[in-house]
Amino acid sequence: MAHTRAAVVSEDNSGMRTETIAFRRSKRQGMTMSVTERYMRHDIPCALSLCTRCAPQNHELQRRGVPLLNPQHPRRILVPDTSVVSRFIELLESAATAAADDHGSSSSGSLNNIVFCQTVLDALDKRNRSRTIRNVRRIAADPRRSSVVFANEVFAETAVPDGPSDESSTERDMRAVQQTAKWYAQHIRDCGPAAAAAASSPIRIAILTLKGTHANDVYRSGGATAEGSEDGVSAGVEVWRLDDFVAQNCSPQVADHYREIARATEDTDMDITDKTALEYAQSRLQAKSQTAYYPAAYWSPQDVEDGLRVGTLVRGKIRMLRTGPAAGASRQPQGIIDRADGAPSILVSGRVALNRACPGDTVVVRLLTDSEAAANNTAAAAAAKADVGGNGDDAESESDDEESVAVDQIDAGEEPIAESETLAANHASGVVVSVTERKWRPFVATLQIDGSGSSSSSRHLAVPVDVNVPKIRIHYTDIAAIADRYFVVAIDGWLADSQYPHGHFVRALGRIGDLDAEIDTILVERQIAVSQASLAFSEASLRGMPVDSPLHPWCPSPDDIEGCRDLRDTGTLVFSIDPLGSQDIDDAVSMRPVDGGKLELGVHIADVTRFVAPGSATDTEAQARGTTVYLADRRFNMIPEILSERICSLRGGQDRFAVSVMWTLDPENEYSAESVWFGRTLIRSACEMYYEQAQDLLDGKTGVNGIDPAMEPRFRQSIQDLAKAMRVLRERRQRNGALELASTEVKFEFHKETRAVAEVRPKKSLEIHRVIEEAMVFANTAVAQRIHQHIPGAALLRRHRSPTRDRFERLVKAAGTRGLAIDCSSNAALADSLRRVAQAAHSDPDLLFLAKSMATLAMQEADYFATGDCGGPAEFAHYGLALDYYTHFTSPIRRYADIIVHRQLLAALAGAESSAAEPASSSALPVESRQWVGSVAARLNERNRQSKVAQRESTELFQSRFVAQKTQKEEGQDSQPLVADGVVAEVRTNGLIVYVPRFGLRGPVHLRDKATGKIQLPLSTLSGKPGDVDKIIDGCTEFVAESDRLSIRLPINVPVFHLDDHHRLFFAVFDHVRVMLRVLETRRRRAPVYLTLVSQAWGAASGGAGALGGSRAYRSSLPSLEKKFRISAANPAVLARSGRKSKPTPSENEPCQSGTPEDTLGDNGETAASSKGGKSKGKSRSKSARYAGGAYDVLEKFSEMSLLETRREPQRLGSSPGTKQPTDPGHADPQN
Repeated sequence: MAHTRAAVVSEDNSGMRTETIAFRRSKRQGMTMSVTERYMRHDIPCALSLCTRCAPQNHELQRRGVPLLNPQHPRRILVPDTSVVSRFIELLESAATAAADDHGSSSSGSLNNIVFCQTVLDALDKRNRSRTIRNVRRIAADPRRSSVVFANEVFAETAVPDGPSDESSTERDMRAVQQTAKWYAQHIRDCGPAAAAAASSPIRIAILTLKGTHANDVYRSGGATAEGSEDGVSAGVEVWRLDDFVAQNCSPQVADHYREIARATEDTDMDITDKTALEYAQSRLQAKSQTAYYPAAYWSPQDVEDGLRVGTLVRGKIRMLRTGPAAGASRQPQGIIDRADGAPSILVSGRVALNRACPGDTVVVRLLTDSEAAANNTAAAAAAKADVGGNGDDAESESDDEESVAVDQIDAGEEPIAESETLAANHASGVVVSVTERKWRPFVATLQIDGSGSSSSSRHLAVPVDVNVPKIRIHYTDIAAIADRYFVVAIDGWLADSQYPHGHFVRALGRIGDLDAEIDTILVERQIAVSQASLAFSEASLRGMPVDSPLHPWCPSPDDIEGCRDLRDTGTLVFSIDPLGSQDIDDAVSMRPVDGGKLELGVHIADVTRFVAPGSATDTEAQARGTTVYLADRRFNMIPEILSERICSLRGGQDRFAVSVMWTLDPENEYSAESVWFGRTLIRSACEMYYEQAQDLLDGKTGVNGIDPAMEPRFRQSIQDLAKAMRVLRERRQRNGALELASTEVKFEFHKETRAVAEVRPKKSLEIHRVIEEAMVFANTAVAQRIHQHIPGAALLRRHRSPTRDRFERLVKAAGTRGLAIDCSSNAALADSLRRVAQAAHSDPDLLFLAKSMATLAMQEADYFATGDCGGPAEFAHYGLALDYYTHFTSPIRRYADIIVHRQLLAALAGAESSAAEPASSSALPVESRQWVGSVAARLNERNRQSKVAQRESTELFQSRFVAQKTQKEEGQDSQPLVADGVVAEVRTNGLIVYVPRFGLRGPVHLRDKATGKIQLPLSTLSGKPGDVDKIIDGCTEFVAESDRLSIRLPINVPVFHLDDHHRLFFAVFDHVRVMLRVLETRRRRAPVYLTLVSQAWGAASGGAGALGGSRAYRSSLPSLEKKFRISAANPAVLARSGRKSKPTPSENEPCQSGTPEDTLGDNGETAASSKGGKSKGKSRSKSARYAGGAYDVLEKFSEMSLLETRREPQRLGSSPGTKQPTDPGHADPQN
């Protein structure tokens, strides 16, 4: 960036005016001219508390909270020049230099009473040192420092004109600083009573500089003297080198700090006066290009094509990983490029290697050798240090502590152990050399306001709510309008020498925390819509809808019925089963006996294609939406409500068109299908059941609420016959390897008036859910086979590819801790393994759920595809369902893929032409074109993925609001803690991921600080008291995080009975814990729920996971006491003697109890018998009782000292039957 400056000085009615014209050249804007006008003032006060001349103005400053200069001890005012402020701002700001006594006056060893000249701040601004300027303003705002910023450039008595052409800007700035010091010295002598006080103890003005002899020459030429000598025109002004001043006038602590900073900045460009602004900018650009801190320029298109052709380069889409380095280092982004040819994915580590790539971009990557990969890791570490420490270029190193905290809570800290151990080994390393396609989209962001709270600048950083997207520089003037709001930004470009891309403000969304603004944020981020309002259907779409009103209700016409199979009066009992309150009912079932002991099963699906013509406005909008978006408290339909909730919805008692699949099943031959019929039908559903009603009928209950008593027997028989058939079909699939996986689904209940969340609970799983699911799977499979027969090259199917073995590593290791083996060689082997887990964990459903969840997370996503885009039927298979053919046919109201499949099925039924019931315009969309079907399938995959993420984010939003409601402070009361039981789902490098079944959420539990590496184990883990969660046990060591467990050594050895000889706490995957739920309030994005460890839930672990080993049996840390006593199950606060064998207890999972009352000790160490009889005499106590009493007194003493508290719950010391306990140093010997 080049600078040229010219000054024009003129007089007007208000005084002297200066005009500075600067020409700047930049890559982005080319040559620009900047004109700055300044008007000279005569009314600027000195801000000196002793001054009588400026007293009225100084009092006004004090009223506004502006600190004043107060040079008492010593009587000296410091005026640092640009060299001192730019290089030693840390010294000036340090708390060590701000030593003040109780009355606020500065000590003799401090650096206070500083006058910062506007000249210095201008010089910093020209060199983009905004952070240093903020630090200066913080010093001036601190009342302990008695320091001010003085506007010397616009004060008529201190302003200096530009010098001759050969005068450097540094020399000109030095003259300005000298003029300010000279004015202060003269002003102090002229300020009346203060002058008299100054006669006996004069106030000295000290100019601080780093420039040595040259500075003395410049300053003394204007009248200042060196080191306090009295010669010269301006008595009272001294010139000091900073090192001399600190050595002679400051405390040893300040002198030591000075030497440390001097050594650290010796070979840097922190002193900006060594170069002009132009030279400084050029050196910064050169430094960036010579280091790995900034990425390289992209390769030319020709070089990229050559590299791709010979195979040295790889092209692919990049996705971001939220991983980070070891604790104490700055988080660096990482990206993965997956390769379709089965070769290892490519890992791109660090901002430099990513080379300005954003999530979803199509990039070209150069593979690195091992040595190059090691060098890249070193460069990433160097960039991390530069990001944290800064290097003087403040605009390229903005940090945001609040953002870091929020990101940590959202991302659950650092990476999983298994992933961190295998990431580098299982992936090749690379660097991005070109971005061939950008996926920049509108991003929702919030404003980052600097630490000083200043918003006067028009250049700002927008912080995207997506933590994978870098901050974006924007230019916006009305910053107050968006300071507390979400807004949309767009990226315009990203220069190679910039840490952040630059973009522009698009529009505001709403206030952070407002529900509608949060929903709009989700919609924009998931690229579903620009706002909720934009999801209204167009007038063109609504004009094409059939009429359905109270005066003119819709009903099928005779012409429409022609060509349909009428099931209304055939004895076929059709009914639907859906969640309570469903409006968009797109499936119904029927089951009835037919001749020969056979059964007729029917699956009837709403005939949406009859009302959505191909190429119509409604069809175009449905294709663009792709799917209905279901959020926690609302939904956004794919087709207009008149269709989705009325005319197409299979409402009870209403005539509706359907596309049906009907089988004749043979119960004697495992319900094999003897025949199958596809076609359009006209049905009248007899009942809209919800799942709970159907489950009651399946269970054989009578008088089910809401069911017509006259029809109840027929419904019960149909549902029981349906369930019997579906059980057989499901067992058949499971024998072939079908998996029963798990996902976290919760149900929200809302207050009718306020719409606030009243309750959150996991959705209950019923057998009827699986029955209906199996019927839908049966229909989807039959339709998939039928359309593939007719259109073998363009059928729209759905596949689920087999996951790789390494994706199951976490599940395998976690199950191994409970003595269970997981075989993931095939879906059948995995299904058998999960069944063994279910048998072993029959008493701990949470453990089984977590095991299934881990298996679910290991899976690849199922996706739509055109059959012609695959190598053959071997690639059509659905891994999770164990089916060779599968598609989506059963939900055309809410999925556009089902509409395409309906059209393909109807085309197949009619042969090569459209069916007679389908308008001739059906050829407007080529449902038999492989290219068209393939392109639509890719778009639908993305829409479905984004819809699922939006649904999950909506769930997290309302979970957060629910936790906030439960923990908010009531008027006049403290906030109420929300404590719940949880299960350890993952071990991370800095803590745990815990699943909380009660609320269906999982979140991070941080046990080690990411930045400092300090262990942060709450005292509550030992006391079990929720009030101790924010008290940290100091001195914990040996934080050992493995793939399946985490251990921490406590600081001292005390008799805590649930610890082993090595005095460690262990947290393993599947262990039960208790956590406190809280919400992290942040200005940046939706407030996340975070968890704090309260304690290990020993009772839950012992009872719930007994078959799998349960919680480990820990030894006491006092072996001698352990031999004599153990904790009593009847009263955890009482110790029981175990000197002789006791009788076996009914349950081997519970601690043994002593057999007689005499063996138990009271809380004061007396025997139970003696305590009943009143006071006991010390001499009457037995030897063992006296020993036990003394031991318990020791425990009480430790409790009183608040060092560590013993657990107040019984701890099992034995192992479960048949369970082998580990005996390594980290575990207890079960024999003890």
